[in-house]
Amino acid sequence: MPVSTVLRTLLLAVSVAKVAAGILPSYSHAHLHHPRATANATANLTDLQTWWHANGENNTKTPVQNDNVRQSHLYSIQVALASAPTSYYHSFVYETIPRNGNGKICTPGDLTSLCDTDDQISIEPDIGITMAWTQFLYQDDVVVKVSRSNGLAISAANVLVRPSYLNFTITASGADVLITVPYNPNGIRFSVELQDDLWVYRNAGTGADSYYVQNINPEGAGYVQNYTNDMPTVGVEPRNALLIFASPFPTPDLVPNDHVNTLYVEPGLVTGLDSTSKSIVYFAPGVYYFTGTAHAILSSSVSWVYFAPGAYVKGAVEYSSSAPCLKATGFGVLSGEQYVYQANTDAGYANIKSDTSSLHMWRGDFQTNQTWTVHGVTMNAPPFNSMDFYGDVGASSVYISDYKQVGAFFGQTDGMEMYPYSYARDIFYHTGDDTIKTYYSNIVAERMVVWKTSNAPIIQFGWSQRNLTNITVDSIDVIHTRYHTQAEEYPRALIGSAASYTDATSTLTADINSYISNYTVSNWRAEGISPALIGINPLANIDNFHIENIWIEELANQTTLIDMSTIRVFTDANHGNQPIQIGQNSPDNIGLTIKDYYVGDTHITLADDNWDSLSQGRLNIDSSYWGRWTAV
Repeated sequence: MPVSTVLRTLLLAVSVAKVAAGILPSYSHAHLHHPRATANATANLTDLQTWWHANGENNTKTPVQNDNVRQSHLYSIQVALASAPTSYYHSFVYETIPRNGNGKICTPGDLTSLCDTDDQISIEPDIGITMAWTQFLYQDDVVVKVSRSNGLAISAANVLVRPSYLNFTITASGADVLITVPYNPNGIRFSVELQDDLWVYRNAGTGADSYYVQNINPEGAGYVQNYTNDMPTVGVEPRNALLIFASPFPTPDLVPNDHVNTLYVEPGLVTGLDSTSKSIVYFAPGVYYFTGTAHAILSSSVSWVYFAPGAYVKGAVEYSSSAPCLKATGFGVLSGEQYVYQANTDAGYANIKSDTSSLHMWRGDFQTNQTWTVHGVTMNAPPFNSMDFYGDVGASSVYISDYKQVGAFFGQTDGMEMYPYSYARDIFYHTGDDTIKTYYSNIVAERMVVWKTSNAPIIQFGWSQRNLTNITVDSIDVIHTRYHTQAEEYPRALIGSAASYTDATSTLTADINSYISNYTVSNWRAEGISPALIGINPLANIDNFHIENIWIEELANQTTLIDMSTIRVFTDANHGNQPIQIGQNSPDNIGLTIKDYYVGDTHITLADDNWDSLSQGRLNIDSSYWGRWTAV
């Protein structure tokens, strides 16, 4: 249940007392002035809460000032309760841009230190790609008013909300558009897309070395004077994305209420978190930064980091506590915008890739039976893999809910890890790499909205041999995917298993003594153009893998080579080159079941003979596995 009115009143009274004592900064409505609004107010009601930053900076080209927050150059948002539709409140619209205005730099803070490392961003800065988002808390139906500052009116017919099945009521009001958002106890995360502001991504060609092309910036990457017929369309996305995150109020256990053991951080440059004796680090509304050569290394006493609504923290978080329950909660923002790509903490945060020392936005060392709860936070602009814990990860769990990842334009920007007995639900993921990582047993991922860029599959369970069982990935809405190349070893697909991390061409890591069982992927909707359904390099036996109720609006153009679902035959060189088996321990030896798989309006089945590589289903499965799988 949402926080009660009594509790919220108590918390507000405590905050007012802290303001009076000088512990927390004051944020009055007069202070929170929108530079494009003649009057401004934020909501602090029992059923609606919005917030603001007085130091918003409209800047789509360069890094913003340390104490500023990048504000949408195009969009303004106001929110009203549906029961009081004339009383609108402002909600700050954040913005992120590819490379955060830093360019392809190697050394933090040195904009001249360019390097040729492929960060998998190409034409995006040259065609003006941006991503804006706003967040608010609600407990009843609301109306969201969207305005843009470029002088163009927004008609209702110009707006598409994704996931498209949400079917919100959309009406025009003068030059603005009104979107009625019903209350949902799980929250709602959606994209507002203006059809007069779309970019069509095209590939330069059909080969393995293909890349995106553009025809508007002669000085930019991938420029061509004219598009030709051999430049296939591989994706359509808003040039200026707008995301709306409507969240229910948090329960009391997710809001700190232990003032004696709480460190209230002062806005501005943050230092000293490694030496505090407090157990809670509290970021109140305001802007905080660590610079591009430091991050929040927490002392061993800190088990909880809280980001209040309106907190904007430019940094990353690393735990060292042995407390049984670690937390990161609140509806503020943790942003990696000050870091260079692959920032290596052992090399002065320079762009030098290391799987262990390149900066993760969330990191820690688990001790046995620790848990980590993450709720509410929006994470922006990760410079590398978003999260990894070390230590005893096989005996620890994470619980992730109402989490948002935005601005993940870099290639090596994964989703969160899920260790045994973990769950991740009610998530928005913008990712450039493996999104839903299923490397451990007894996990659930559900109710996710995914916006996928160029690298890797959405589900990943490969890289090494694994014993996996009892995995559920359910109710996934893929609103965008785009790819510019394909590789069998590292498949681009909705569901994927990569070959060996250490040697992509080797089968030495395949293991006939490892098994994947009771793995279910269900209730997926993939809008727009999608890559293949599956791409599996099996490094372990697959006993029963169920794919059910999958809808793909459109598979990629066949000439792109990213439309083909494949299951390859790998052998175990340590056991006489015996091949990995599918269905060895399953009823009727059926290891893979694809049920109710649709491409557009076409039901893909074996009986209809529309499944193979030349048909609508594009399932290119090695003949060694025929009879071990079925599509019904």
